[in-house]
Amino acid sequence: MSEDDSLIEEFFSEVNDKYYPQVLEGIDLLDEQRIEEGIEVLSRPLHTIKGVTGFMSGFEPASSFTHKVEDYLKKMQAGEVAHDLMQIALAIESVNTIFMLIEQLRESGSFDKSMTDDIEARLSGDGKQSHAADESGLNPLEIENLPDIQIFTIKVSRIYSSEQLKMVEESLQAINTGNTVLFDFETAVSVASSFFELVASYADSCEICMAGMNSHCTGTFYSWGFQRFFSVFKNREDFLSNTGV
Repeated sequence: MSEDDSLIEEFFSEVNDKYYPQVLEGIDLLDEQRIEEGIEVLSRPLHTIKGVTGFMSGFEPASSFTHKVEDYLKKMQAGEVAHDLMQIALAIESVNTIFMLIEQLRESGSFDKSMTDDIEARLSGDGKQSHAADESGLNPLEIENLPDIQIFTIKVSRIYSSEQLKMVEESLQAINTGNTVLFDFETAVSVASSFFELVASYADSCEICMAGMNSHCTGTFYSWGFQRFFSVFKNREDFLSNTGV
């Protein structure tokens, strides 16, 4: 193993053992709208990631992107960025994207630039309301019942807020034990890792599948290891053909 390989392995060991738990704590605080506390917790792992990836050959894009996320969080902490649900969701999405980015660079040496460009464009808005509607109060799921199968189609572009997750949980509580459940990411742009954590808590009572995830969603899904809980299909049609419906 070369010195560079050893550095990369040591870095990802630190990511898994130390940084992820800190980041999850910070994201939970943001989701609870405890902004200053959440950013304070996030600042330590993100500052380290920015510095280390800046010295790791091939990981420089992660350092640059993390720097931009840090700047946004500092503006939010200083009150220069609004603390509304849309901006909190963007902060959480941006932090999750850092880990998606470093995982992509580790796996292939490249990354989905459209993903980071999209985030950076929204970060540069300095807290201004985007054209997208605030979907936090909308029921994020449309439910279709088939024989022994329930299809939950995600009907909003992003799921991050506690209000949305509460509505998802209410739908999960109504699942018939033993049924197969499909989450169809028809129009979803991105979802928080807490969405997958919530759904995974019901994986023991029924078979849960995911279909139609884009690169944002799959980045969160695979980088946090949620594939051990769910079956994944290319799209709804792929799922239906494999289940014989």
